[in-house]
Amino acid sequence: MKRSMIIMLLMMIAMTMSAQSSGVKISAKYQKGDNMLYRMTGTTTIMGKNIDMVGETRYVVTEASPNGYIIENTVEKIESNAEPSDIVGRMLNMTQESIKGVKVILTTDADGKVTGIKNIKDVQDASGAFIDKMLDELMAQMPAGASQMITKDKLKASVAGQITEKNLVNSMLMQPSPFTLNGLTIGTGSTDMGMDATGMKMKNTYTLTAPDGSKVNVASKSEMTKEDMKKLIIEQVKNIMPEQAEMIEQNIDMVMESDAFKMEKNQVADYEFGNNGWLKNVSFTATSSSVGQNSDMKCKIELVESNR
Repeated sequence: MKRSMIIMLLMMIAMTMSAQSSGVKISAKYQKGDNMLYRMTGTTTIMGKNIDMVGETRYVVTEASPNGYIIENTVEKIESNAEPSDIVGRMLNMTQESIKGVKVILTTDADGKVTGIKNIKDVQDASGAFIDKMLDELMAQMPAGASQMITKDKLKASVAGQITEKNLVNSMLMQPSPFTLNGLTIGTGSTDMGMDATGMKMKNTYTLTAPDGSKVNVASKSEMTKEDMKKLIIEQVKNIMPEQAEMIEQNIDMVMESDAFKMEKNQVADYEFGNNGWLKNVSFTATSSSVGQNSDMKCKIELVESNR
């Protein structure tokens, strides 16, 4: 009897080690009609201001086939205690209003990995209205003469040009959500590379905190060489101030020595999945430094309403 127990224990250890080394595939088991509501609660620090946020997003599976799913994603609630008396508060309030109620129809593959946005034109139109309001606010805060170098039209073209289906999908795959890990084969110590919405390369390192893949830790860190940073800065200047691009390019090494252009990002997330393939919750912390400004975020997203 004792020998049998020892053998069973050794087999369990071997199975755990095998899963951690060979990897576990994260694959959705959604069904048509699935209706899930997630609540986000978090705190972010922007320009020295602490802001508490709460939001709710509903996901409804409208189609399910062996090839994948179509899922409607709608932000039903988004609130914060941001003060409208300062620029940070006004910008955050405008962002919240711009995404509330906007329906985004996602397409996925058979594993539930997001592959596209079926109504991308609707999303871009909604974003365009927000960009106009945002730029009006920013231009009003610019020092006298600055608008001569950076016009609203140039800024709008630059920002709107980034709102493409590819960029939005890539951004979804980099931010913690119910779909972030879908389609990945993960083992403890496995790594991959991604790119966030700003064009920053990120290295992700995975740890199976449950052998079956129901719990996963992901540590993400910006992984940019000096040449990567040079290229990113020059591309951004070309988009916003094309007439200044040549000067920046000629003096890029001097620019790189300035902390004003230092960009770093770190994030740690812990995911937990249910037996039906839907995310149960994810908690994450993130820190970033960009153009001389530091920001921090601590957030939790959890399933609060489910029809199965």
